[in-house]
Amino acid sequence: MGQIIFPSTEEVNTALKSLQEKHKNNEKMKGEFEKPVQHIKSQADHTERQIKQQFEKLHQFLRDEEEATITALREEEEQKQKMKEKLEELNRDISALSHSIRDMEEMMKASDVCFLKEFPVSMERVQISSQPDPQTPSGALIDVPRYLGNLPFRVWMKMQDIVQNIGSK
Repeated sequence: MGQIIFPSTEEVNTALKSLQEKHKNNEKMKGEFEKPVQHIKSQADHTERQIKQQFEKLHQFLRDEEEATITALREEEEQKQKMKEKLEELNRDISALSHSIRDMEEMMKASDVCFLKEFPVSMERVQISSQPDPQTPSGALIDVPRYLGNLPFRVWMKMQDIVQNIGSK
């Protein structure tokens, strides 16, 4: 068998010094890597907070726009409720005309003298209650396109100011 050759102390010391030097360099490099890693983490945390703040501003803008649009719609609805009042008035007129028609039909069934005697009073009552035929007022319905037509585009146009303000900060 072959003889085992052991390294000299000097060779071991040289190898040890080389390993120690490599260890020292690696420790130094580790320190140089730790700084950017910490900085990257700090940057990511800070950037995430900014992203959340900016999206919150956008969300708040959209909530405000939604609320303003719904408020405008409700105000228009309230104004348009005058149609309901007209409908109630029309129902009263219909009821009065129905009574007049029934009364006239009853008088026509009665004797000719009674009908002729009551006819002028009945006609006066009918003329008083017969106003011109009601018309559906123009613009009486909700202007739906005002609220829904191009809604995303209108909001986007308003958002441009916010986007420019956020971008300039």
